[in-house]
Amino acid sequence: MSRVSVIIPVYNVEKYLRECLDSVVNQTFSDIEIICVDDGSDDNSLKILEEYRNKDSRFKIIKGSHQGAGTARNLGIKSAKSDYILFLDSDDYFEPVLIEELYIRAEKHNADLVVCSYRKVDNEGNITESRNPNSPVRLDKTPLEKSFNRHDFKEDFFELLTPVPWNKLYRKSLLENNGIEFPPLRICEDVAFVYESIACADRITVCDKELINYRYNRPQSMADYRSKYAIDIVHSCIALKKFLQNAGLYDELQTTFIKAFKNHIRWEIAQCSDSEYNSFLTEFKSLMPDEWVLYESALRKDYITLDYIKDFIGDKKIMFWGASFFLQKLLAKEKNKNSNIIGIVDKNVSSWGKTCGNYKIFPPESLKTIKPDGVVMSVWSNYESVYPELKKEFSEKYPDIELMPNIFEKEIH
Repeated sequence: MSRVSVIIPVYNVEKYLRECLDSVVNQTFSDIEIICVDDGSDDNSLKILEEYRNKDSRFKIIKGSHQGAGTARNLGIKSAKSDYILFLDSDDYFEPVLIEELYIRAEKHNADLVVCSYRKVDNEGNITESRNPNSPVRLDKTPLEKSFNRHDFKEDFFELLTPVPWNKLYRKSLLENNGIEFPPLRICEDVAFVYESIACADRITVCDKELINYRYNRPQSMADYRSKYAIDIVHSCIALKKFLQNAGLYDELQTTFIKAFKNHIRWEIAQCSDSEYNSFLTEFKSLMPDEWVLYESALRKDYITLDYIKDFIGDKKIMFWGASFFLQKLLAKEKNKNSNIIGIVDKNVSSWGKTCGNYKIFPPESLKTIKPDGVVMSVWSNYESVYPELKKEFSEKYPDIELMPNIFEKEIH
């Protein structure tokens, strides 16, 4: 029996699959089984899997029926014969030491869950985001040298770790003993799975190294058309709540659950068109007729428009703080450059010198030389607590520059 099972759901990713598989084959830790679940691919993905299986006895192929990544991962979990489980998406790839690093930490701390950082890469593998302080680990809040669990962070617990399944090493018994599996959804199935896992874990340990290359926004990925399935976040959170109630954990985690639910609603509907948003709202109210009002503050329409920004800025020469997904989406619609916007500052080193819409992205320290009239906080975060913390940091570092109101203030109050 191998010590670690790597589960890879595969669907029509022939362009990226060899890089993904090679990153597992070439790990410095070799005592693994590699479970590839082909989810009904109609390109050459299955042929590539068979090629690797013929060369390496550690490979196992399971055939699915295009039910989505969550269902494919469930098939892999049932087939796994190891003490630990890792998930890898078939368009992403590991750094060579990933399994060794996580396994050593799991054994050292007797951990149920070990989490590592990742970097974002584009379609060609160029790094587009690195060392994000809020994702996938809240570095300002999460212990790095010792294990922790839900008892240490009750009200903010679900804010600590981004709910993606593929940057975590799971003790298999954690999943089996608690009946944790992915709900059968097209998107957001990972929200329920990850939060259930961390809620039940007695010991969670963080490895603050970027060991996964996450290919973000590649063409034809689920992220490309996820807005059509935005309602799945509601289904996922309903499943999560039911799980927590059955496990006797909901009362303890209710505050952090509600925060997380609101945060994920915001993220999903920000990507919706007008018609998709209206459909989401109607279905949400039908699914939760007695509770939807609790989340009304998160059920926002995209009130932030180019005209809104123009009025918000007025006559001041400003810079934005944060080249967020939301801001990129907004500025992409702008035909003419706004002369009152000097540029954008962002902590993402790989974005410096690039543009967001018509505006150049600068490092935060450039504020001391550019000296705008004011800075508008435009960071888009799933975590409400990030905003006041960023404002405090800004006032300490740049006391001579006016920090104007957050463009998302309406949303979070």
